[in-house]
Amino acid sequence: MIIGLTGSYCSGKDTIADYILKKHGYKHFSLSDVIREIMKEVGIEPTRENLIAFGTKLREENGDGVLAKKVLEKVKNGGKYCITSIRHSEEVNELGKREDFVLVNVDAPQDVRFERMQKRKRPGDPQTLEKFIELEKKESQTSGSRQQIRKTANMADITFINDSNDITTLEATVDNLLKDLEKERRNL
Repeated sequence: MIIGLTGSYCSGKDTIADYILKKHGYKHFSLSDVIREIMKEVGIEPTRENLIAFGTKLREENGDGVLAKKVLEKVKNGGKYCITSIRHSEEVNELGKREDFVLVNVDAPQDVRFERMQKRKRPGDPQTLEKFIELEKKESQTSGSRQQIRKTANMADITFINDSNDITTLEATVDNLLKDLEKERRNL
């Protein structure tokens, strides 16, 4: 099974992916890591702005589904995978060619996500709510090779709101989600 995670900035996608990896034995691939690897090879610093620009350039030059194609080259049939950083509708379309793919949209209210971002203190993160909102608008294009966060979220098979900062509640929600998905897959 391949579980794709998409969603808003700081909604908890990486936290969920880490948990799925550690507790449920899934292998994790990030489409952003594909970009980081290529940027490292050519000597470009992996700031958030550079990642966005370089990812757009890769899509323009190689097709909008290029990052998903590169990750799918590493996926074996019958395995358990979690793929994150899905930010373009063509990435969803490429991953969706696999019958064992399900897309989960993770979201949280904007104020909760901004607070999480401030706590993690990642270099390059916006320091004001205004900049945070501006960045989200940039990441939500509806056409072309730039990021399409909202459009991608609307393509999800499942959406859940991660508005609590209680990790135990989040883990229980993820456990139930995986249990339901695995049961559904067995019944196919």
